[in-house]
Amino acid sequence: SPATVQEYILSKCKKLCPYFDPKETFHAFCGARAKSSRGDWIIEPSSKDGNFIHVAGIDSPGLAGSPAIALEVVRLLQEAGLETPPNKSFNPNRAPIITPKAGMLVYPPKIGRRGLKMGPVGKNDSNGTDPEEAKMASNVICKCEKVTELEVVRAVRRSLPIDSTQAIRKRTRAGMGHCQGDPENYNCECRVKAIIARENNVSVEEVGSRPWPATSTLSQRWIDDDEKKDLEKRMAAQ
Repeated sequence: SPATVQEYILSKCKKLCPYFDPKETFHAFCGARAKSSRGDWIIEPSSKDGNFIHVAGIDSPGLAGSPAIALEVVRLLQEAGLETPPNKSFNPNRAPIITPKAGMLVYPPKIGRRGLKMGPVGKNDSNGTDPEEAKMASNVICKCEKVTELEVVRAVRRSLPIDSTQAIRKRTRAGMGHCQGDPENYNCECRVKAIIARENNVSVEEVGSRPWPATSTLSQRWIDDDEKKDLEKRMAAQ
């Protein structure tokens, strides 16, 4: 049951980090990961079809190893007969989406001493046009992660289409802070949704939201005080 799973995990947390506060929990999830029985990665052509390349059993190092893995897959595909003429128009250098920040100031300070601005929906929002770039650069959309309207707009205007707040989370961290997009805090998910809708010229209803994972052991997205107390009891159970 979710309760026994939480009790087991929190007991391990207590041993590893005695001062961990279970009441500060804001998310819980799990997933299935295919394990290789070989004790190593599987990156090789299929024995049934040499044009199909297996890339499996990568585990956690996959993120750091992905560039090298991609090069190896390209080499294997070339050996299988795939023609890969160079794309002369390809630009490997992309401008960053995120602007570094120091406290409430943007670095480098392109928008003067005004720094970042927070406020209710509509107060600091721009109309999305280029002349209002400075306004977008100062308008905070996600308070926890200090993500600005300009950063969300940059992500949406890239070549890879974006039609959900999940896609923006992965590119800017908007909604990944401690409040997890809580509507009663800053309601960043709805703010992001509005920008995506504006940039894509679609209705807000057409923009995808963050789903609540079926694998979560928490009963709801934003847990209440009673559930926080239950977590505290489960941590003390063992």
